[in-house]
Amino acid sequence: MKLTLGEKIRQRRRQLHLTQAALAGESVTRILISRIESGDVNPSLETLKYLAKRLGVPAGYLLTEEDDLLQFLLPSIKEELREKYRSGDDTGVFALCEQYALQDEETYLILCECAVRLGRQAYARGATAEASDWFDRALSFAQETSYHTEFVLGEAMLCKALLAEMTGEAPEVYLDSYAESLGRAVDLDRYLLLRFFSDMEKGGCPDAAALALMPIRSPLYRSLQQIWLTAADGDAAGAQTALAALLHSEEADMLESDPILQYRCIAKMEQLSAEADDYKTAYQYAGKRQQLERRYHIREGQPRIDGAAVNELSETRNDHE
Repeated sequence: MKLTLGEKIRQRRRQLHLTQAALAGESVTRILISRIESGDVNPSLETLKYLAKRLGVPAGYLLTEEDDLLQFLLPSIKEELREKYRSGDDTGVFALCEQYALQDEETYLILCECAVRLGRQAYARGATAEASDWFDRALSFAQETSYHTEFVLGEAMLCKALLAEMTGEAPEVYLDSYAESLGRAVDLDRYLLLRFFSDMEKGGCPDAAALALMPIRSPLYRSLQQIWLTAADGDAAGAQTALAALLHSEEADMLESDPILQYRCIAKMEQLSAEADDYKTAYQYAGKRQQLERRYHIREGQPRIDGAAVNELSETRNDHE
């Protein structure tokens, strides 16, 4: 339904339960408000801006024929939502969504990711019941969107598995659900290992030790976990010896088809060698690391691979399999 300027002012005023005199305030008269609402006169620009402020709406809204304020405000609301999400204001995201009852696929995706982040924060401070509730909410939001939520679902499922011992549940249920949620075969071992690395790089937080107890079947991945934990305990020489043995074993062939893990191992060997004062070996592995960075376009010391390298990696993995 299309509304005139006067009708929109009257409608908004009544929504706020304001009389014409209350809306007028001290800057205009009640009679002017009455004449504007009846369509007898058009307000000046300054009066329009004054009334819009009193009504709590943008002046542009009063000048359109749109009668749905939420739809008019939606673009700015969604941008505010995205900004809160980008800045990490997860509680602000939930407050904004509740305030405007936002229910669309992008919103559910953002809520899913924010719920996982809040769940991990609760888990880190030992609030297991709260953490479990946040992960459950994340899973429910994921079901409401067709956007890809594999990563956040994996986060939620993994943390639910970590909480299983404390909540009296079986971790396998969540690990199996994660695999099923993707609708395809999942390299769960690799996922758990990469999450383990991520948590270790954040300072060896308690999550990493818990992840080391998860049921990883790959002997190579279990060996890598132990090496990283040995290094975290301050035994750089022991970790270096173990990693050197692994890199020269038959298991190391698996790394040839996985540049991400290969790069991590080479860089770790360089780091451990330097910490063990074995600078000759550190220099050798620094050269290998630089070769991998050039080959796979790894930037800023991080294992990020560009599109062309991803295609090359896929072909290599298929040939290897």
